[in-house]
Amino acid sequence: MANKPNVLFIVADHFRKEALGHFGENANTTPNLDRFVESDAMSFENAYCQNPVCVPSRCSFMTGRYPHVGGYRTMHHLLDDSSFNLLSELKHNGYYVYFGGKNDLFKREVDKSYYCDYRSNAFEEYNCRLADKPIDKDLHHLLDGYDTALFKEAENAKTESRHEADSKYYYSLYQGVVDDPNPFKVGYTGLEDVQISNAIDFITKYPDDKPLFMYLSLMLPHPHYAASAQDYNQIDRSKIKPPIRLSELQRDLKPSILEGMRTNHRLAQWDDDELLSFKQTYYAMVAHCDRNFQKVMDALKAKGMYDDTIVVVFSDHGDYAGEYEVAEINQNTFDDFLTNVPLIIKPQKGVNYVPGIKKGMVELLDIPKTIADLTEIKLSESDFGRSFVPAFMDNNAHLRDYVYCEGGRLNYEKHCTDGGHSPSNLYWARTSVQERMPEHTKAVMIRDDKFKYVYRLYEKDEFYDLSIDPYEKDNRIDDSQYVDEIERLKHNLLDYYVETCDVVPKKRDER
Repeated sequence: MANKPNVLFIVADHFRKEALGHFGENANTTPNLDRFVESDAMSFENAYCQNPVCVPSRCSFMTGRYPHVGGYRTMHHLLDDSSFNLLSELKHNGYYVYFGGKNDLFKREVDKSYYCDYRSNAFEEYNCRLADKPIDKDLHHLLDGYDTALFKEAENAKTESRHEADSKYYYSLYQGVVDDPNPFKVGYTGLEDVQISNAIDFITKYPDDKPLFMYLSLMLPHPHYAASAQDYNQIDRSKIKPPIRLSELQRDLKPSILEGMRTNHRLAQWDDDELLSFKQTYYAMVAHCDRNFQKVMDALKAKGMYDDTIVVVFSDHGDYAGEYEVAEINQNTFDDFLTNVPLIIKPQKGVNYVPGIKKGMVELLDIPKTIADLTEIKLSESDFGRSFVPAFMDNNAHLRDYVYCEGGRLNYEKHCTDGGHSPSNLYWARTSVQERMPEHTKAVMIRDDKFKYVYRLYEKDEFYDLSIDPYEKDNRIDDSQYVDEIERLKHNLLDYYVETCDVVPKKRDER
């Protein structure tokens, strides 16, 4: 067991692939990650999440199973202590597991000892230090970051940043550049820095008696869209691709939930320069993630752990950040802004690989199988992932024919909404639309390297020829020239659901 590699997951929240510099974004968003990929790591250009919001995506990539298998389609249905997951698998295979940052994965009542050895709640610990109060170690077993005074301070800053109710900025979740010297007033920046500091301190003091798995579940670049002047000014505004505005005809053929959110967010009332500032602020938040990433790498190197550590950097899903005149996310649209995410991996020394960009399509649920492959552990239950180790020596290795993403609900599934918010709530612009049909219809995406098809249960389907329309502006579902391609993808969706409809436990019951 002493020869097992360490594993570090750095999981961002709302980080879309397009923001990475090495994929053509020249605005100076991710210089550290770009150097990492150039020299030491591999970055998968075509990596996709399996649900476009936090909890279902995390339940999927930690279990290697699609959201529909366990019914994890909402923000309010999480894993319990009977759920197969990579954290507990590594823990039960001799790893010391550090869980830091936000949860969005396990139910609160689950005993932390099931999936980790140390639950870092750096937010609350820092708050205790500020107040000169003793740190209660039981906090590691009681809280998940959302009950702390610091978290509430950040949430209050969001509310205080709002304009009058009839303002075009009221529902945008936008703060822009925040000059307040208190980092906790700059969105989630201060909270993230505290968690990073805790992780670095842990690395520095780690005794190396067991292989370490660090799960760093971070906040940025999650809205509220807020940035320090330092981060904002790092971005080269002249190099940012302006957010896309759709024509009325294009909007009519997109999912109705997008038009509902567009109306509520009021970004259509913003001029082009304001929308560009919106996107620059989002990129500034990404730049802050990039800076914190490098701090953790430097700590690993100083400790002498870098070479023996598998480093995986990825995100649960992306963010519209002003594209289509829409903010943040939703449960049942699958544009690449939401579904195409960063996935960067550095294996441990002794593994043969070629650094750089990998072209093959992968899904986030492939991560458990890949980690099991690299650590040489045997997963105790079945999953649907495929190891992407075969791509390590071949930048153009073909890994999957198709990738999938799914979400939404049935008409009667009121418990599957995020609704119930009053119009004064920050997230009402999105969640109020989810209370309606067909806006919140159940839907599923299938994508190959050229086409994307979305089956929508209660409204018009979508089909995009990505070779000529990479930003998915023109829904060609009614275009007769694509009939054969649409039928091919529909047929594959049937195969997908038959193959993945359930998982039979490996352990058979006595009878």
